[in-house]
Amino acid sequence: MVSLPRVSLFIFCYQQADFIAQAVTAALAQDYSNLQIIISDDASADDTYRLVQAIAAQYRGSHHVTLNRNDQNLGIGRHFIHIMDNLVDGELVVASAGDDISAPNRVSRIVEEWLTHGKPALVAHGLEEINELGHLFSGSRTVQYRIQEQPSQWPQSMALHDYLRNPFPLPYIGAALAYRRDIYMQFGAPAAEPCYEDHLMYFRALLSDGMHYFPQVLVKYRRHANNFTAKPMNPKPRLVNIPLLFQNLLQETLMFAPDQVGVFRLHQLTTQQWLDYRSAVQSSKASADVDVVATLWQILISRHRRLLLLKGGIGGLVRILRYTALQVLWALRCRFGSMQYLYQDSLLAADYAPSLRTVVFGAGTGGERALANLSGGFHVVAVCDNNTKLHGGQFCGLPVISPVQLKLDIDTIDCIIVASTFFHEIKAKLTEELGIPPAKISRASYSCITQSDPSGVTTALVIPIVIITVIALLALVILVPF
Repeated sequence: MVSLPRVSLFIFCYQQADFIAQAVTAALAQDYSNLQIIISDDASADDTYRLVQAIAAQYRGSHHVTLNRNDQNLGIGRHFIHIMDNLVDGELVVASAGDDISAPNRVSRIVEEWLTHGKPALVAHGLEEINELGHLFSGSRTVQYRIQEQPSQWPQSMALHDYLRNPFPLPYIGAALAYRRDIYMQFGAPAAEPCYEDHLMYFRALLSDGMHYFPQVLVKYRRHANNFTAKPMNPKPRLVNIPLLFQNLLQETLMFAPDQVGVFRLHQLTTQQWLDYRSAVQSSKASADVDVVATLWQILISRHRRLLLLKGGIGGLVRILRYTALQVLWALRCRFGSMQYLYQDSLLAADYAPSLRTVVFGAGTGGERALANLSGGFHVVAVCDNNTKLHGGQFCGLPVISPVQLKLDIDTIDCIIVASTFFHEIKAKLTEELGIPPAKISRASYSCITQSDPSGVTTALVIPIVIITVIALLALVILVPF
């Protein structure tokens, strides 16, 4: 008889005394045998943990029950990390909150679907919404799950592009998710500590072994005024613990205005997604997609600048204006002068989100345009070409190396961007003759190698045109008699 895989079902709870008994009772009633149940309280000030202890003390079933109470409130991000790093022991982890109610066959059905579909990184199922009194209603999530397209049925690259374009709401929310523990471990504890753990694991699934969804309703998802994503009636400023990752930029703790807390949370999420994407490229789990990198990097620098402005003071604003001016000057130089590659430090000397060390293959027109158009997520350190006459020289200010040298340096290179229409021939040579891992090699997009005006040139041209137009209009108003 084949033994069933070990599963960990965790309930993380905070200030949910009104609902926790139903959540815990439903977890203990699971009909799956090889199950660890973790109930972890994030230092609630109400009776939540006392109720958990009382129910657990009366339990006489076969499930292995683990109780945990944090000494201080960690917040969802750090709490999730603590659970995953220290408490779970299952191969598959099923998520639950202290105000939701799982069906008794929830875990067994998840495992059945998971095994049938080849153990994907993530499994999602259907849900129904209930209110504070436990009554069913058709809310936004019910409608979403009923009519949305199913990204689980798409190729992973398509699902990833769609997620970056439309991240909210998440296609399958945390109340109805399960994920492989080893996927979490492969990427490691999230250094940015994002509070959206469902976004974290969904994104990691898109970078690894994909996902599976089945529509069976297995959880009652409670919607009420104290939900994490609910907007309080009278929001108050909040003191937020800043992850170590950001402490060269920010203080250890910051007091955020009510409308600023979400800005920082989204910055944490975007930062972690960039770090996870970079990790996937470096470990060859994924090939660098020029468009994905551009999108992720653009979101990241946008959130970074908002964070600098939230931080306050003239320094952040000066850094932003200085970078914008340098970008415009660089774009103009590329358009009207000789092309000299210069890495654009879009994050303004921040050290928490390193770019990808990149080699561009192709010392021709395509390579030149790629150097002008690649986003700041790529830091190009050299150009490679088959033409032996170019080896040892420079191209757009970068050293030109041979394919053999590229092979010798490959452990220090995150990705190779081929800026040539002969992509397949070049990739075949690099992989078949030199043994370079195929996942290291990506193709520059068509626009990247054909767009003659580098990024920022339009802005550079528009600004003086607008200034001249305004001056001309003012002159007309002053000089022309009415």
